[in-house]
Amino acid sequence: MIVLVSGVRVKVPVNPGVLQVAGSEDMGARGRTISILMAVQAVGALLVVLLGEHTVRAVTVTLDGQPTTTLSHVDLGVAMVVVLALSALAWATSSRGQGTSPRGQGTSSWWSGALDPLLTTPITVFVIAQLNGVRDVGALVGVYALASAGVLFALVQRRDERSVGGSRVTLGLGSAVGIVPWGIVAFHQVGAGFVGHPLPGIVVVVTLTALAAAIAEFVATWRRRPVAASLLRAAGFSLVAWLVVAAV
Repeated sequence: MIVLVSGVRVKVPVNPGVLQVAGSEDMGARGRTISILMAVQAVGALLVVLLGEHTVRAVTVTLDGQPTTTLSHVDLGVAMVVVLALSALAWATSSRGQGTSPRGQGTSSWWSGALDPLLTTPITVFVIAQLNGVRDVGALVGVYALASAGVLFALVQRRDERSVGGSRVTLGLGSAVGIVPWGIVAFHQVGAGFVGHPLPGIVVVVTLTALAAAIAEFVATWRRRPVAASLLRAAGFSLVAWLVVAAV
């Protein structure tokens, strides 16, 4: 490291391990802070859900020659509380790994970059699909599975970042898969307008907010900014959760 002393440039040796530990401790503190914020939001959102009106959507199945049957009902507010709680858990696990592992950066890359989106992204996309009128269990399972697959492609890209020589092919394939659930949502939203039953404005706002957060996260991931991607996801999902809990 070069420092300037009385107008003279002096080369000072720096132990890379010290810088790595300092960076890991900083990221660990950030992870703990975000974990606490997400946990507080989860508790607050749960209170709103318990005290307010529940937003419930049916999950149905249509068999050949049989009328449509309701399999179950999903409380979308509770689902988003679960998203916040899982995100808090993932960030807490990540911050603990930063403080205890000599390879803190790798641990953070896995836990905050893998566990969080694997648990939260599919649930959030599922909720968005339900809000937009997707009811059939087959379509909902497909939406959940495709959202999970898109996340897995992104995780493989991150894991193999150094070995693929800068190629983003895996991430590109993941984006091609991950955009499909949004296409299904768009068809339902546009179709509702065509048949004369447009969706409420708040549903459109929630959908566009979630889509904007997903795009922002993808751009950060594409530009190899994993920390920024994680922070954008946390902020975006928090906003979507509160919109679903308090406004829908």
